[in-house]
Amino acid sequence: MNIILKAFDSRFSKPTIERALRGWKIGTCISILNDRKEWPELDADEHIFLSANDQRAGRYPGMDWNGITPLDEELIESMYRSEAVFLTMVERYARHGDIPYGERKKQYYDHLRHWNHVLETKQIDCVLMNTPPHQCYDFVLYHLCKLKKIPIVYIERCFIVDAFYLVDTIEDSAMEIRDSLRELEKEYSDPKTAIPLSTKYEAVFRAHSQESSNDWYTSNRPDRMARKSFVKKWGMTAVEILLRKPCYLLRSMISVEFWRRKWQQHRTSLLYDRLSKTPDLQRPHIYIPLHYQPEASTCPMSGAYTDQQYMVQLLASCLPSDIAIYVKEHHAQEELCRNEEFYRTLHAIPSVTLVPRNSNTFALMDSALAVATGTGTAGFEAIFREKPVLMFGHRFFQYATGVHRIHSTEDCKNALEKIVQKGEKPTLRDARLFLKALENTGTPYAGGPNSPHAPLTNSERAELMGERIAEKLRTFLVR
Repeated sequence: MNIILKAFDSRFSKPTIERALRGWKIGTCISILNDRKEWPELDADEHIFLSANDQRAGRYPGMDWNGITPLDEELIESMYRSEAVFLTMVERYARHGDIPYGERKKQYYDHLRHWNHVLETKQIDCVLMNTPPHQCYDFVLYHLCKLKKIPIVYIERCFIVDAFYLVDTIEDSAMEIRDSLRELEKEYSDPKTAIPLSTKYEAVFRAHSQESSNDWYTSNRPDRMARKSFVKKWGMTAVEILLRKPCYLLRSMISVEFWRRKWQQHRTSLLYDRLSKTPDLQRPHIYIPLHYQPEASTCPMSGAYTDQQYMVQLLASCLPSDIAIYVKEHHAQEELCRNEEFYRTLHAIPSVTLVPRNSNTFALMDSALAVATGTGTAGFEAIFREKPVLMFGHRFFQYATGVHRIHSTEDCKNALEKIVQKGEKPTLRDARLFLKALENTGTPYAGGPNSPHAPLTNSERAELMGERIAEKLRTFLVR
């Protein structure tokens, strides 16, 4: 077997992959890692290390471009979809200024040529990724594998239930959940039949349906982002950078472009606060909690709705005029991937109200007719509060009852008719049945946030993860 491994270099992913590949005879293994010291120890004839930092930056040091397979028209045209998304995805690395269009195109074609050459000359049999493909180079690799029918699998995490699922197609995430749910719907078709859950999953159900959910799995907004003063916001950060990277700080401080960019970002943050106002929770509304960006949850998992304003615009065009849309900025969102035009565009939609950042998300959810999201956790939480979900992307909970998958205007109109006019919504029994499907198909995940519902150690979970990956490999590979 010849294999490519991406991002299996953390404390617990290293033993996970060692367990998964135990007993396999490996010809070539290509490991894409941040830290070479943590790469897995495998029985491989050839183990090649590639720097993840170089890959993300589009760098190929020492590459002899005259010695590798050139690109032809058929391949380039077959990969147009990948190219279009790549040009947006690379924005996640434009942290210190724009990446010009020409540079984005060059990076894309370098990745395409390199990985096409590797897949062909190394005769790669499969690719395993520890995250969804969202770091540019891995997205190109993902689509090349799809084109060449090379098995590629990535790990999708669900921290809420301390589990992961193996996904081979972004649009059809974790289809074993769908299949399990269909069987459970038959088994528990009698509404009088109780749906048993393990102690762990019972605790998850109770936390999200009967109690005020403790969102232990989310990150907090940096304290500095709440400060209105530009000096107070960045003063302490500047001191920290001075201690760690004094030359970088000095170069930045004498750069006019640096100050222009930071001031513009500061103005953008303040603009949202000025435009937001306290919502009337008695008014019928759809709640839209914005995604944190840049992240895989929007690009690529939200597909065409990576730019969330288009999701809001579509929803607004389909809603009756008496129904409001309450949009809340993500609590951890910093100043990247936002600009004044983004907030002004949303604010200009008559039915939209931008609500304060500190608004209680569960109060907004509980009073809403429905929750709309790309792939966000709020959509998962909503079904346990008996709220319909308008889902504009692709993620594991897309199969749950009450989740309406929106990919067209017609989808949106049909979903809103069911929600607004017919009053359709998921029940707690529906949510419980879906949780049972997650219990039947999920495997504990090692290395995430410390779940209050996790009875296993990270080492034990790493072993189980490895076993689950090995099981998946056996479905498409022969020893």
